[in-house]
Amino acid sequence: MSQFLLPDLGEGLEEAQLVQWLVQVGESVTLNQPLCQVETAKALVDIPSPFAGTVEKLHAAPGDTIEVGKPLITIAEAGATAASASATSASANEDGHGPVLVGYGTEGPAQTFTRRRRTSSATSSATPPQASAAATDALSAPPSPAHGGGAGGGGASASPLVRKMAQERGIDLTTIKGTGPGGRIRVEDLELALKAATSALPSSAHGDSRRALTEGEASHRLAEEAEKRSEGAGGGGLAPDEERISTVGLRKAIAARMMKAATTIPHFTEYSLFDASALVALRERLRGSSGFGEQKLTYLPFFVRALVEAVRAYPVMNSRWDEEGNAIVIKHSIHVGIATDTARGLLVPVIRDAHTLTLAQIAAEANRLITLAREGKIEAKSLTGSTITITNVGAAGPVDTGAPLINPPEACVVGFGALKPRPTVVGESVQVRPGAWISISCDHRIVDGATAAQFMGALVQHLEQPEGLA
Repeated sequence: MSQFLLPDLGEGLEEAQLVQWLVQVGESVTLNQPLCQVETAKALVDIPSPFAGTVEKLHAAPGDTIEVGKPLITIAEAGATAASASATSASANEDGHGPVLVGYGTEGPAQTFTRRRRTSSATSSATPPQASAAATDALSAPPSPAHGGGAGGGGASASPLVRKMAQERGIDLTTIKGTGPGGRIRVEDLELALKAATSALPSSAHGDSRRALTEGEASHRLAEEAEKRSEGAGGGGLAPDEERISTVGLRKAIAARMMKAATTIPHFTEYSLFDASALVALRERLRGSSGFGEQKLTYLPFFVRALVEAVRAYPVMNSRWDEEGNAIVIKHSIHVGIATDTARGLLVPVIRDAHTLTLAQIAAEANRLITLAREGKIEAKSLTGSTITITNVGAAGPVDTGAPLINPPEACVVGFGALKPRPTVVGESVQVRPGAWISISCDHRIVDGATAAQFMGALVQHLEQPEGLA
């Protein structure tokens, strides 16, 4: 019987939220059979079984947050081959990563997510037990010098993940007998030592009748507290007309990113209205032409192409602020992020090396990325690495303009409002012509107002005289 720990998903993340179990206790599972779905800040991931056997215990309930390296499921293995696979899956890699998914690995294919809407669930009795305060204090105390090696046990055979967990808990690894290959200490060994130390503590430092909770009692108490909270006990629950939406996954990442943008980047925003008459005519002429065929041609590819040309003239707009070096880092490659509204929240797919692509290529890539993002099939690697971002706020509704927040660590975000008929001054007369507002928000540590105004002028010029974009 072996515990399967939440693996390192290869995304540099430390936790995930359990969405749903795909197996139940008592069910037989095969190698690589999906066990559950977990949501990270980037994706919804199916986790496959690292071995065949029978499910003995589920260590978390839907809605629970699980740290990488913590128990996910216990399976009674079927055969020696499965036992070997269990040892591999439960221990960390030598390169410092936690356990990785069977068939994936940190260098394997990026995971994809499926869009969904999720509400929180009350924590069940599967929640990992919490030790008493006395147990926590005792375990965090420095080890006795007689043990040698100090917390973490420098001479013991263990992975970097196990050493880190031991150090955080103040446990000397040299006092633990490993059950892995060659006596290697596994996470299970560490957890058993932790439970043994907890159960060995005195009932109370004050001599009363209190004692440390057993695993079953701790789980039961946590479940009771969760049930009370869900019923509104203690003022922390929900009213009948309220709904709680968890923010462990993508929404949590969005919240953190926007908080960083709003509190650490000194924004300023400039606005301009451009005459889109020539742009509308060019788009109509190109639609259905040999270069575009049957693919959908929106105004977005023209916005990207105009942005690229404006960045060529003002490279500082395609840069980031180096906090440690107190310097401006200009990127020569232009990777354009496209802010995209999806059922899971705001995603920013990235058109890489946009400066090397034609209008038709940008149109095809934008359609591909946006479709994948909205269908929940986009790879996590396609959501990172942008150097400047576009947000087409007009595509979501009759929004003329706004002051978008910068996508850290970039220096600039460009917003395009709704393109529609507008009163336009032509010579000494007023005519109705198609037009749209542009807004650019800039990092004032990098970009001054005059530079932003010149960049805006170049952007407007390319959109009002768009023949060079095709």
